[in-house]
Amino acid sequence: MKRNKLFKFLASLKLAVILFVFFVVILASATYYESAYDTQTAQHLVYKSPLFAVFLGIFFTNIFCSTAIRYPWSKKQLGFVVTHLGILVLLAAAALTMVGGVDASMIIQEGQTSKRIMLNDPVFFVGRPSQKLNEIPAEFRWTPPSQERPQRVALGEGVTAEVVEYLHHARENVFYQEAAQGVPAIEMRIFNDRVNQQQWLTAGKGDVQLGPAKIQLLRAGDEAQLKQLLKPGSSQRGELQLLVAGQPLQVNVSELSLDKPFSLGEYTVTLRRYLPHAVVQKGELVSESDRPVNPCLDLRVADAKGNSQDWLLFSRLPDLNTRTASKGEALPLKLLYNWEQVPDQHVLSFIYEPSGRLWAKVDAKAAMPVELGKAQATGWMNLQFEVSKLIPRAVEVREFVSVEVEKGQEQNAPPPAIRLRLLGAKENQLRWLERGDVIQVHTDSGSELVLGYAYRTLDLDFPVRLKDFQMEMDPGSNSPAAFKSSVEVEGQTYLIQMNEPLVKGGYKFFQSSYSQVPGQPTYSIFTVAKDPGIIMKYVGSIMVVLGIAIMFITRPYKVNLGRRGAAE
Repeated sequence: MKRNKLFKFLASLKLAVILFVFFVVILASATYYESAYDTQTAQHLVYKSPLFAVFLGIFFTNIFCSTAIRYPWSKKQLGFVVTHLGILVLLAAAALTMVGGVDASMIIQEGQTSKRIMLNDPVFFVGRPSQKLNEIPAEFRWTPPSQERPQRVALGEGVTAEVVEYLHHARENVFYQEAAQGVPAIEMRIFNDRVNQQQWLTAGKGDVQLGPAKIQLLRAGDEAQLKQLLKPGSSQRGELQLLVAGQPLQVNVSELSLDKPFSLGEYTVTLRRYLPHAVVQKGELVSESDRPVNPCLDLRVADAKGNSQDWLLFSRLPDLNTRTASKGEALPLKLLYNWEQVPDQHVLSFIYEPSGRLWAKVDAKAAMPVELGKAQATGWMNLQFEVSKLIPRAVEVREFVSVEVEKGQEQNAPPPAIRLRLLGAKENQLRWLERGDVIQVHTDSGSELVLGYAYRTLDLDFPVRLKDFQMEMDPGSNSPAAFKSSVEVEGQTYLIQMNEPLVKGGYKFFQSSYSQVPGQPTYSIFTVAKDPGIIMKYVGSIMVVLGIAIMFITRPYKVNLGRRGAAE
């Protein structure tokens, strides 16, 4: 074996020098990519690349052969052997970390429990509703698709995602444009000396919350309803929501006239009864008063084929929602009635009448006509509103634009977005999906499919409960000085804070960030890491240090013996 030319080359100092030069180049390249871009780029292009794995393999072979070629070893080679064996252990540990290491994050709401962590691997979540979703890799950053060179990903059920654009950091831009069929939409702004907010409003997309005020756009179906909406007094009755193929369709109940069908997407909704204070008396559901104590809707939903469903919907008690009758095939939709009254909340209502005229109603006052481009007072904190555009039939256009992010600000940067079409699905138009979006589509065969664009997830063997999130502020300022989380794992309480991670089940939990919204529970964000080669790294490092120490200790002794023999 020692005479084999290949073996001698693999064990040679010449190969070791070549590998050392390559190693310096690799480290320099990784340092450049990390400084110019980010850590993820350096890992993809260098540390987790196939070429780096090949380099580690050749390096391991060189160290192993240079050690084996000296076998049988003498006592004076002990330091050399121990050092080289330590390097082999370190290389094996690095390979083990590359294969089985975990670098993920966990987000838990205060008071909630989770055992799911998110890895930085983009995937499509695909499957049928109420079933386990499959994860399909969806990494497009390193080889971005284009219209000329799209990338196709088979999703199953005969559906293929054809991705034509990828934006690594994308900002959403939503606007409305004229269409043959659509719903009324207005572009307006509300402003005073300190506030200037531009906003699109459209019927069917819900209300807009601006501090203590709510802004909404209502439609009057006929003259009788228009008079009802324009007169002084509150016209609030909450919102009816239909969830169709994962997309919500909304209508303010005030827009519904009794026993008159109202078009909502591909369905019609007919309000048969509105019961503000629903109670059961003598076996009948009636309204005990006009006060919205227990609002209830008695309505019918139908499609163009004559299929229909009758429902009783309760805003305060959704568990009591009941389908009272049905005709024909089942309708693939879900219904929800929302009405949450906020004390002392201001309401600015825009009312669109069939003739195309627009009215505005502030709180319970009488309505006033709206002139495009003219500022009008609301009566709240010197706030004024101005409608700049009115589109009688509008459709939403959702676009994304690329955003440049400064180095070190990636954590607060907007998420990626992809533009794709779904081949083999009825909803096969080009659409945008932002990281975190979930939609429902129907395949050409008629089955329903859930599709999400998110991160790959992994379930831990144990749940983690966030008991309490604590934050200390710098004296005299609102800047956080430190933050920590009290968590419960398997009945025991632990504190996670800066430089004090939780080690459990081979995982390390680091406190990395948080998310706070006034009036809502805090989310704590942890970095979760697992390194299966950590013990081997400690052992290899100790062996290298020990081997070098042995060589330093024995070398002077051999030199002194040589000098003594020469003197004699």
